[in-house]
This record gives sequence, C-alpha cells and structure tokens, in this order.
Amino acid sequence: MAKPTDVKKILVRAPNWIGDAVMCLPALWALKKAYPGAQVTVLAKGRVLPVFKASLTADNVIEYESSGKHKGIIGRIKLSQRIRALHFDLAVLFQNAFDAAFVSFISGIPQRAGYARDFRRLLLTVPVAVTDEIKKKHEVFYYLNIINALEGKGRALPPTPPVPQLNLKKDIVAQAKAILSEHGLDKKPIIGVAPGASYGPSKRWAPEKFAETLARLSRESGFSIVILGGGDDKDACAKVASLIGPSALNLAGKTTLDVAMALLGVFKVFVTNDSGLMHAASALGTPTVAIFGSTDAAKTGPLGKNNRVVSKKTPCAPCFERECRYRHYMCLNSISTDDVYITAVELLKKTKGRF
Repeated sequence: MAKPTDVKKILVRAPNWIGDAVMCLPALWALKKAYPGAQVTVLAKGRVLPVFKASLTADNVIEYESSGKHKGIIGRIKLSQRIRALHFDLAVLFQNAFDAAFVSFISGIPQRAGYARDFRRLLLTVPVAVTDEIKKKHEVFYYLNIINALEGKGRALPPTPPVPQLNLKKDIVAQAKAILSEHGLDKKPIIGVAPGASYGPSKRWAPEKFAETLARLSRESGFSIVILGGGDDKDACAKVASLIGPSALNLAGKTTLDVAMALLGVFKVFVTNDSGLMHAASALGTPTVAIFGSTDAAKTGPLGKNNRVVSKKTPCAPCFERECRYRHYMCLNSISTDDVYITAVELLKKTKGRF
C-alpha cells in the first residue's frame, strides 16, 4: 500500500441502503483519520446521498445513477471516465457487489480495497476476507474491518461499536420546522413513527398495533404524532394514519430524506421497525424504540444510549428472511402493544422527554 502521505484523493463507494450508509459512517471517519491529508469523495446512489452530506466527513459526493445515465456497460464506462479524470489514488468499497470493484478497476484507481466476495478478488489490490469473527459482530465493524485491513495493522477492533453521528445543515432543519409550523405542530411535543420497512413483511410490525400503541401514547401524554416513510411505505403509513385519526400527520413519501432526518431530530421519541430511518434517528441522538422481527439487533440494531429494542425470542428467529417461510410471523406477532408502549414510556422518562 502507498503511504498515507502519498494518498491525496480517495473514492469511497457507498452502500446502497440508508441503514447501511449510516452504519458505515464510523469507518468513513476512521478512513479520514488514517489519511488526514486526503480528499474523500463518496460515490453513492441518490437515495443515500443525504446521509453523507450530513456526515461531516465527505469532501465531495458523486451521484451514481445506476438506473439512469450510468445504466448498463455504456453507462458504467461513462462513469469510469468521469472518475478517471479525477485521478483518485485509492478506492474503498463499502458496497459488496462485483460492479463496485469493476467500476473502480476500469477507472484506473491504482489501490482498491474491499471484501473479496462476489468473484471480485482479482479486481482488488487489498482483498479483505469475510471471516466468521466479523460475521458475528455488529455491522459497524464490518465496514471498520476494511479500514483495519487497509492500514495493514491487523489490530483488534474496539470492544463496542462506535456510534454513527449525523449533523444536518441549518437550511434543512428550517425546512422541517416550516412543515411542522404549517400544520400547527412547531411548538408541540411530537412522537414520531415509521411503520414501514422496505426489506419486506418480516420486518413490519402490524399497522393496527402501531396505531393502537401510538394513539395510547398520544392520548396519555398529549403529544402529537408524525408518521414518516418512503414511497414503499405509503400503504402502511396510510393505514396507521387512518386508524389514529386527525391527531396524526402522515408525511410518508412527502419529504426528502434530509428533511425526514431533520424531523427525526425534533421527536421526543421515535417508534419504528428495523429500518433506515431507525439508524438515522439513533445517529441524531433521538430516543428510539426499535421493533425487531426476523433480523438480529446484535448485528444491525440502533447504537447509542437512548435506544431500546423490542423483540421476542422465538425458535425460528432471527432467520433474516424477507417473508416468513412458515407464514405465521411469530417473531413479530408475539410482540404486544403493551411491550412497545411500556418501552416507549420508560425511554421518555429516562430521557426526560416527559410522561
């Protein structure tokens, strides 16, 4: 590997999903520390760009339009030509696909580090093995391990996962406050809720249970309710909103990700499935109640002191399936509204959000 002082420009290929993008931030900070004089550019799909703009570690961002102008082999070549013209010294691949290594290879970046999976070992100058040890750790370590390998130190990873952090620009926060003001919520305490999850139904607690829990919290605390989600979450969010009634403001699919993150920052507590917004909320320091079904909170749970996970031990969980192979969704259906309500109340008391 080149000496850190010889590396002036680094390209980071970002993960494609919001939660993964948040979880790679500690590794991005470690990269900046390892190469303090280098300029870091993040290549990312549009849906996760706001995460890196709020990370305070990316000097530049490039949008990867894989379904647009960068689609297919011709599009990849066009992208590689743009990257080649920027003369990067090092590529760090947090994204696992063959495509990520291929683009950095044909872009002529001399040093390329990433996991040796998906038949891309020969395209990497620093291939990193996916060990059994790293598979057992929180996903934050999965990305940090690449930086360890890049430095060639073989040092032990920290005993606890570093907590990702996000810092939003003032104009984005102002946009979020304007939305709340428009609906008369700018001076009211708010409970946030995200009943969707793009991964699949094995991550989605029932909308009816969300509605019952949030209505109870609102009724007993006097807090207003704001519902967040992306385009794929509209049905679940609309169902929750209709069951709660006029006390809930449904903003699903109506805000950009950066504005949604700014809204997360004002909530007294955020009740959510295992989702990208869950990770963003915890990175913003928002007290978060996370409901886990088929996935494992030990690997992808929210990090920080002000988070609580609600899950149930069942014989088949975690299975990591998008849909329940047995069709009973026991891992989710065994979580009661009382389980989530009590957890939210305890967290509100602990964080002095009230109750």
